[in-house]
Amino acid sequence: MANKDIQKKLKEYYNVLKMTRKPDKEEFFTTTKVALAVMFFIGVVGFLIYLITELINFLV
Repeated sequence: MANKDIQKKLKEYYNVLKMTRKPDKEEFFTTTKVALAVMFFIGVVGFLIYLITELINFLV
């Protein structure tokens, strides 16, 4: 029973891999820019949270 489940899952993975394609340069650079912008934004939010907690600790 488990063997059939594994084979079924591997076939699903194979079908997904068959549908994938290599991105062209424009798509790659757009994806890279978006990913970097999101990482920068999350870093800024984290830093602001850190500054707020430090300010609260300083005032208390």
